[in-house]
Amino acid sequence: MTETDYLPMLITFLCADFRWAKEFQAFTMAIQGAMIVRTGPNKDGTMAWFHAFAQSVVSAYAGALAAPLLMGRPTSMLSNDVNLAMCIIAFILVNCIPFDLGFKILRTFPMRLLTTIGAQLFRAMGVIGFTSMGYETLKHAPSKYYPTPIVGPILWATLLGNMGGFFSNGFERYLKNGMPWPFQNGFFCASLFLFTVHDQGPIGQMIRDAIDTIPGIKRGYDDKIFATIFVSGFMQIMAILRMPEFLGPTFSPFNIFHTIGSQFKNKNVSIIKSGKRKKNKKKQKNA
Repeated sequence: MTETDYLPMLITFLCADFRWAKEFQAFTMAIQGAMIVRTGPNKDGTMAWFHAFAQSVVSAYAGALAAPLLMGRPTSMLSNDVNLAMCIIAFILVNCIPFDLGFKILRTFPMRLLTTIGAQLFRAMGVIGFTSMGYETLKHAPSKYYPTPIVGPILWATLLGNMGGFFSNGFERYLKNGMPWPFQNGFFCASLFLFTVHDQGPIGQMIRDAIDTIPGIKRGYDDKIFATIFVSGFMQIMAILRMPEFLGPTFSPFNIFHTIGSQFKNKNVSIIKSGKRKKNKKKQKNA
């Protein structure tokens, strides 16, 4: 199979532009939510069925439940019957099949990989869609300092992927160890998409000019399709790399900034301590 054969199929997938794309995303997202509960809070099977079901729905669709309300939009969990229907089907497959066959099959590596890919496509389309919706909602009232609304669209799209963490862990537990990966990922992807596609200011123009300097990188696609492919592809790669079989859930390509910051902080602390020691020695000599 040549590049010309598989590349269009890959791009079609990354843009979620294939038949049954919405159903595939909704189903894999629901499966992932049900598996999170079954392998976590309900691993002993002691939760009441409705408690386990409700937590599975929230684990999968917390962002879809709560984030739209921040912009005064109806949640898709009420306006779209497919998501909840998929949650019911996923819960049955994970918890109600005799001999636990559904759960045992779904926790194998090939099925977890497929679920991860589908759920991540859902998240990527969510970040892209919420960034664009946020821009369309706020574009008529930017600040006087920049021609494009920045904070609202980026923050809204970022919060979309973090509602589950807030619901499951609470504000304190979710943020106590620093910026969680969904925040890092959402902030990076939403910012890149907003500036590349919607920004009419100097930052967006600079990014588009930089992209255009690389011959053939866009392959004839417009800015929106190119940014969609990049964001969706980035999120797919990161989700796979963060699986336990690969680099694990602690991996982040942005850890380098934390490492640099820690080294800089430690260097400053050592300089300050060294200065204090020198001062103390001078005082002791003078005494």
